[in-house]
Amino acid sequence: MIALAAFILAAVALPPAPIAQPGVYAPPTSTPRQPCVPPPLKTDLHDPPDLWPVNGVVSVTLTLTQQIVEQVPQLCWVYQVPVNGKTIETSIPPTINVRQGEHMSITLINTLPLPSGSIPTPPPLEIQRNPADSMGGMEMSAKPGEKPLPNWWQLMCNQPQLAPTPTQDPVTGRVFHYQRAPWNEANLHFHGLNTSPKAPGDDVVNVMLCPRPSTDSDTYHYEVDIPHDEPPGAYWYHPHAHGEAQYQVFLGLTGAIVVHTVQPSIPDKLPNHNIVIRDTPALQGIAKYHRPDVIMAMKGQPSFAAIRKEVADFKRNPGHDPFQPPNYCPGPKNPENTDNVSVNQITLPEDGNTLFNLPTAKIGYGELQYYRLFNTDAQTSLDLTLFVNGKPTQLEVTARDGVPLITKDGKPTYRPVAFNHIFIPPAGRVEFYLKGEVPGANMVIRTGFINTGCVGDEDLPRNLFNVVVGKKHVDQHIVVPPATDPVRVRFSDLAAQQPTRKRTFVFTEYLRSDQPEPDFYLTEISNPHAYEHPYRESDNPPPDTVVKDGTVEEWTFFNYTNEVHGFHIHQIHFMPIAGVTVEEGLGQLLDTVFIPHGGYDTHGHFHPHEVKVLMDFRAKDIVGTFVYHCHFLEHEDNGMMDRIQVVP
Repeated sequence: MIALAAFILAAVALPPAPIAQPGVYAPPTSTPRQPCVPPPLKTDLHDPPDLWPVNGVVSVTLTLTQQIVEQVPQLCWVYQVPVNGKTIETSIPPTINVRQGEHMSITLINTLPLPSGSIPTPPPLEIQRNPADSMGGMEMSAKPGEKPLPNWWQLMCNQPQLAPTPTQDPVTGRVFHYQRAPWNEANLHFHGLNTSPKAPGDDVVNVMLCPRPSTDSDTYHYEVDIPHDEPPGAYWYHPHAHGEAQYQVFLGLTGAIVVHTVQPSIPDKLPNHNIVIRDTPALQGIAKYHRPDVIMAMKGQPSFAAIRKEVADFKRNPGHDPFQPPNYCPGPKNPENTDNVSVNQITLPEDGNTLFNLPTAKIGYGELQYYRLFNTDAQTSLDLTLFVNGKPTQLEVTARDGVPLITKDGKPTYRPVAFNHIFIPPAGRVEFYLKGEVPGANMVIRTGFINTGCVGDEDLPRNLFNVVVGKKHVDQHIVVPPATDPVRVRFSDLAAQQPTRKRTFVFTEYLRSDQPEPDFYLTEISNPHAYEHPYRESDNPPPDTVVKDGTVEEWTFFNYTNEVHGFHIHQIHFMPIAGVTVEEGLGQLLDTVFIPHGGYDTHGHFHPHEVKVLMDFRAKDIVGTFVYHCHFLEHEDNGMMDRIQVVP
């Protein structure tokens, strides 16, 4: 296997590829010969290989393939990149570098076979309801002898109708569903990029590559234009096939994207490092949601009808937020460190406090380096702190979620803001400087303790990586330059805008005895016709939320669950204005925000948590249909996602 240190790829332009329609068969460009290469065993922290554009276009082919390891199927992407007239293949996810105004041309090939073995048919739901009940004029009857169920939930790849199985609850209007097993489908999402949601761009609603029998494959060509005013910084790419996003992200199918300014900026002139964090699930003896403490905690959560009445009746007092969740759980809390974590494909040691076998990089004494950290975890949050020789030290942050911390004139600056710690939810990114100020020091980036709620998990503290300072002084002044980039970026004046409309959304979840996980919902409760339903696939169901381009809206989220969520919306950024701390992103431009959990008071009354954001729909190139969802991917896959349509 080629050493990472030497594997810095210089991509050349590929010839234009024909645009394939979703689901249409096309032969693979080549046969991968190096699938699922295991990560290196060494602890030297190397950056992922880099891909750069040629003549304004960066090109790469990603082949999703499968290898059987000890009778267990393992999935990986094989990257095919032309270098010096030859095609080099690797399973190490490269960083895609692109400048403002340039273009990404990415071919995705799904060579996965149809799932083998039998998948059990779920039992029928036993819910009493009036046969006359309907939903939007669509019959919901599914009993023998009655009209068949509508086919709007049929999966795009013709998965057998095993799940989900909609059944409308006559009391709440809620539509239950069954969690479906992974079906070997594939697509891509370019997380955080403010690009078109229409095919062949960042379209996760309509594009799905299906598994094929025998040696066939399904191919799709993504063509993604980077806007000229795209904020320069850290983005990433990952699969977004509904129902199996968590499964595929857990397998490490994630990679970094870095948008650069047209002219070299301050970070470009310094040693750069891209740090990609991934998680994989640890073994658990008992299903998480069926522990006695979790069942007890979920019993008191209010119904959707009660939530609607409470939100409608509540009169808010200026400057007072009554929805802060009490730190109380009605049952004993079982702390679990739920996931294993890797840093640039190096698995962290089991001892979260050790420096032994910790991924380690180097910095010169007197040197200034620039770091971009990508939290591509499926469900692990990070609360980052810098320790220098064991002493907490402020972290000099320059950007979050791809957007530099900006001046009031809307131009990005790389002058840092000091944080004692900074919270990065799943899918979040942060950029910062590290200075080699103490010769021989260990500079450890560490994540702290995170309690995700009464029915959630407790992420325990652990060291992520270590940067060792050299002892010999290098000739460099460690003064952060005050320069700004001349390009004005999107969203920069969002704080000064008056919203044209206000909407309210609620996060809810309910446990059923016949399923291992709850039904998860994200519902616009300000819509009087809204009801709780899981994300719907196929047959072009109507969007749950419709907005006009050129507008700014204020959205309020109520978390009526006992665990945290992470709100993410495709194609745009937003600004949290209430309900989170500065460390969690208050007043900053984000594409994913932490939604703290609700909780009980000592009298057993449930209180939600409230978060308020300004949403920026002013760009013309985001017109189309895309999604918003919880970025704890377990929640998204099990229904906590809806469509939004931006219309001219």
